[in-house]
Amino acid sequence: MGPTGTHARRLIAATLLVIGFTACFAVADAVAADLPSGPGVIATEIGKEPGAREVVVGTYIENIQGLDLATNSFMADLYVWMRWQGADLAPYQSLEVMNPYETWALVGTPLTEEPVPQPDGSFYYAIRYQGAFNTALQLAQFPFGEQNLQVQLEDQRSEADQLTYVLDTNPIAIDPQVTVPGYDIGQPSITVEDIHYSSSFGDLTNRENDIYSRVTITVPVTHPFLATSVKVLLPILLVVATASLIFHVPPGLIEARIGLGITALLTLVAMQWSALSDLPDGGYLVMLDVLYIISFLFVLTTLIQTLATSWKARTGGEASAIRADERMMYIDLSAYIGLSALVMWLYLR
Repeated sequence: MGPTGTHARRLIAATLLVIGFTACFAVADAVAADLPSGPGVIATEIGKEPGAREVVVGTYIENIQGLDLATNSFMADLYVWMRWQGADLAPYQSLEVMNPYETWALVGTPLTEEPVPQPDGSFYYAIRYQGAFNTALQLAQFPFGEQNLQVQLEDQRSEADQLTYVLDTNPIAIDPQVTVPGYDIGQPSITVEDIHYSSSFGDLTNRENDIYSRVTITVPVTHPFLATSVKVLLPILLVVATASLIFHVPPGLIEARIGLGITALLTLVAMQWSALSDLPDGGYLVMLDVLYIISFLFVLTTLIQTLATSWKARTGGEASAIRADERMMYIDLSAYIGLSALVMWLYLR
């Protein structure tokens, strides 16, 4: 075939490529026209149950009376409001507090007898909850670390495909005068999530693996670092510093050296009991436990070394015993400070 046939084949191939690219762009434009115009629309649709009726929720935290570490509970006073469309819906009747500490002491007081119609056609209802709430406290970093005080609300009848909660425009606020003794209050938050139950609870009419919409109100609180350090850690350091004075007592005064070490040891035991008496009996060591254990080992080590150097001094080597005391004092203090810093870094990182 001559040059004319070759040019014809090239022209046909180029024409097909142009037609193919044009068709691809046309299909892409058609698909893009059918997609949502912005990412906000996509985010709204993700996880939304089709046909579920929406209930707008919000809360105002009036007061937090106290936090009990031993029982993993706290006292709170808060308002919860709801708005919804449709006079046939009454979500306030089936709203349930999921984490009450003492059910008999939890009081829910409606602010109105009936739902209040709103200008947009919705209905408004508010409840004031007062009582104790159970919350899972993370105490491994005690006396530091953040604790999340939570109140969890859920509809006890309707599943997520029937009723779902959505957050109001300004869904949460806290009274600026609220204080929790011994803690700094962080920024509160409120979230809505679907909770999966892997049981039908024995109801033959229900399907298993039910999913319910849950509202979680969270208030983070933390111990002030400087004040807590002065109140809890400084006394330990003072006792350890006192115990280190054993090495400055002449080796011949063995009774005084032993008495100083025993006094430091008993003081640490009393301080540990007092500092940890408010904590629940757990199956793990909190940071303060480990710091006390290191302090016990330091005092025990000084007692063993003072016995050794005292016996050495009695055999005629008092000058060498004094030098050994000075050397061991620096070694023990360096090891104690290094281990304590390592423990705090491992727990607080």
